[in-house]
Amino acid sequence: MPSQQLQSQIPEEPHLQELDGFRAFSILAVLACHMLPLGPAPWQLNVTAGYMGMSVFFALSGFLISRFLWDRPDVKVFLIRRTARIMPLVLLVSFIYTVLLQHRLDSFAAANLYVLNYWHSAIIPYISPLWSLGVEMHFYLGIALAVLFFGRRGFVLVPVAAAVVMALRVEHNVFGAIGTHFRIDEILSGSMLALAFIHRRNRYLTRFWTVLPALFWPLVLLWLLSCWPPSGALGYMRPYLAAGMIGSVLAMRKGSWQAGLLSHRILAYIATISFALYVWHSPFRHDWFASGGEWDIYLVKRPLGILAAFALAHLSTFYFERPITQWAKRYTSRPRLATA
Repeated sequence: MPSQQLQSQIPEEPHLQELDGFRAFSILAVLACHMLPLGPAPWQLNVTAGYMGMSVFFALSGFLISRFLWDRPDVKVFLIRRTARIMPLVLLVSFIYTVLLQHRLDSFAAANLYVLNYWHSAIIPYISPLWSLGVEMHFYLGIALAVLFFGRRGFVLVPVAAAVVMALRVEHNVFGAIGTHFRIDEILSGSMLALAFIHRRNRYLTRFWTVLPALFWPLVLLWLLSCWPPSGALGYMRPYLAAGMIGSVLAMRKGSWQAGLLSHRILAYIATISFALYVWHSPFRHDWFASGGEWDIYLVKRPLGILAAFALAHLSTFYFERPITQWAKRYTSRPRLATA
């Protein structure tokens, strides 16, 4: 259709380097949660680090996906690129970890049907972090259907869905869970931030973006507290505090120290391999890597596990994933696809 052809010629929004730092932080927080001792168990700091990492990871996902779909509301292109980005690596890793090493066909099926966050009996330590990809995929399908049927107007459903999830969490007193209906609000908050960012020059939103940088530290402190399980009901606001914190940095001038720090090239590299790091790392915190005394585990075995995970993630990102995602990008940029 002509309109789709026109959309294919619209340049994509420029890359926001600050988001690389947030993405790097999110994976480092998850690794710390899973592989390091972060304090006495009663303090629940490891659990807190997990909520910190995942809330930022999900908010970034909602922001980036919504920004892409608003800029180019082409569901076919979106699904091809998302499939190429997620599915090949999950298929490879889950086959190695569940079929070859653990002989668990149910876990392999749950991971690749993206229902691990509901098929609890299929969760095994080697792939337990992949529950989050179920939440991701469910969001992809939901937002794709909304845009397919309603175009950009489909984004009106995002705050509606967020309100429903909030109501469910409050009704069932859920601080954190892995089921999509209790966790997708962390992605939806990022989606709403994207919509506010896209329309930041709207006269009703200009004041919001002007004030937001001054709220950076209050948002950071409240977000940190909302990730700590004893904070109770404040956890309901965790998705929106995470999104607000990200938004406060985006609203700052480019010369701010926050933007400079988050744009550092080391963080950009970690962000580049972050998805592979997340998918590959789990076995390196179990079995031999968790055996022996604490000194042996945390001074020898876990550092070796972290190095192994980084090495696998680097090789995976640049020599397995990148050729696939580049092919998908080239394929979806062809004129015949835009006019199909």
